[in-house]
Amino acid sequence: MDSRAIEKKFNEFRCKRCHKLLAINIAGSFEIKCIRCGTLNTVLEKIAEQVIITNPQGIIVFVNSEVEKNTGYKINEVIGKKPSLWGGQMPQKFYENMWNVILKDKKGIVVKVINRHKSGYLYNALLQISPVLNTQGNIEFFVGFESAIGKQS
Repeated sequence: MDSRAIEKKFNEFRCKRCHKLLAINIAGSFEIKCIRCGTLNTVLEKIAEQVIITNPQGIIVFVNSEVEKNTGYKINEVIGKKPSLWGGQMPQKFYENMWNVILKDKKGIVVKVINRHKSGYLYNALLQISPVLNTQGNIEFFVGFESAIGKQS
């Protein structure tokens, strides 16, 4: 899948008042305050993708129920943990590059990853992670979306 096809898969969410881009493909039940005009925007609605929100250190603070289906872990098993609970299957250099983009460059990233289901099998997933910044430009949290795209053979 080329990057243009991946980019088209994700929806943009803009402030309902000033139309500033707030997030891409966010879903569930979450509110983001627009840094331009201060309006609270509910941008997370129920979706079929796994939604993960972490603090700047990568500790999970919110997941939707799709995490159970994709990873085999219950919601209460992942809150307070890192996504490496089911991830961590990629080379170390992959994670170094990913964290450089999302943490240091403060940019979103779309990548294909291999994860491990709680029962042990490996599966491929399309992962999108975006940092959400406060008015000072500091990362408040990361929002991630993961779509399982098949078991490893």
